[in-house]
Amino acid sequence: MRAIIIGVGQCGTKIADLFSLVDFEAIAVNTSRGDLDYLRHIPAERRILIGESLTGGKGVNANPVLGREAMKRDLPLVMRKVSSMVGYEDVDIFFLTFGFGGGTGAGGTPVLAAALKEEYPEALVVAVGALPLKEEGIRPTINAAITIDKLSKVADSIIAIDNNKLKESDEDIARAYEKINYTIVERIGSLLALIDIPGEQTLDASDLKFVLKAFGSFATVGYAKARADQIRSLSRLIERSFESEGLYLEARVESALYGLVAIHGPPEVLKAKEIFEALDELTGRIKGKQIFRGFYPDSRTREVEVVTLLSGIYESKSIEEIILTAKDYARSFMKAKAEAEEKKRELLTGLPDFDDLYPGAEVNE
Repeated sequence: MRAIIIGVGQCGTKIADLFSLVDFEAIAVNTSRGDLDYLRHIPAERRILIGESLTGGKGVNANPVLGREAMKRDLPLVMRKVSSMVGYEDVDIFFLTFGFGGGTGAGGTPVLAAALKEEYPEALVVAVGALPLKEEGIRPTINAAITIDKLSKVADSIIAIDNNKLKESDEDIARAYEKINYTIVERIGSLLALIDIPGEQTLDASDLKFVLKAFGSFATVGYAKARADQIRSLSRLIERSFESEGLYLEARVESALYGLVAIHGPPEVLKAKEIFEALDELTGRIKGKQIFRGFYPDSRTREVEVVTLLSGIYESKSIEEIILTAKDYARSFMKAKAEAEEKKRELLTGLPDFDDLYPGAEVNE
């Protein structure tokens, strides 16, 4: 199957750059020339600066209104570049990588998603976004909540990665962010690598597209990996991929409508009984009861890798906290704004005009 990665904004272009490192077709779109120059793997001709007339190439300072306007102004430029990459071959999925809390990504990604849906109706548009840390403050949280709302109306699925997982790491902040980005690429890349290749039970592009065409709801990619000689229970390894330790989103697995599980490893380790035991557990848990399965015995590897995709998720603690926090703030802010405007009216009502105080004054023209 064919997937094209389009990174939008600082966070999104860094993730897209890592996809390019592992040979995915990728484009970088940003309002900051410096951030585009920082990229290492996406070729210069696939880096697109938007909104230069608005920002002078210096970014939008986490302002999604400017990010949206920048994308609208230069959307024809972006779509021409996409068209030149697509060529005469079909594209199965566009993955749009971005940060929910920023400006260019939050503001521009919904605009681009809508344009891609219109131009390429047979392809899926899947948003892959990093949720902001709680400690980043209210502005990224509001940006995230509004962007979630907008994307839910145009994207086929939203794969949300919770950056709060950073706090579980003892590494320095730069390496922690980098680890999150690598995690996104590893999980999606590993899943795509197993689509349409021979196996005992093969997942094809239509299976993946069915699972991801989930009405603008949320999806999450779980992952578990271990050396074959260290696995005591294959069932437990598979289960880890769709439990909290394997997911990068606090989501209620039981609310998922669809699932897809790909298992790759040495033939002697992939025991049927243990595999079906774990998959029966997952099937019994999710609301939709539909699990697509792919089994890939491979004598060349000494590791077992499990990738789990769950979609149609409507219950997520990570998402709900962002939405409720943004709603509470919006209510209190709008109330404070209305009170301030009323105070201003009360204070200034009754003041005369200059003409009332200086009668007879004439202005010669």
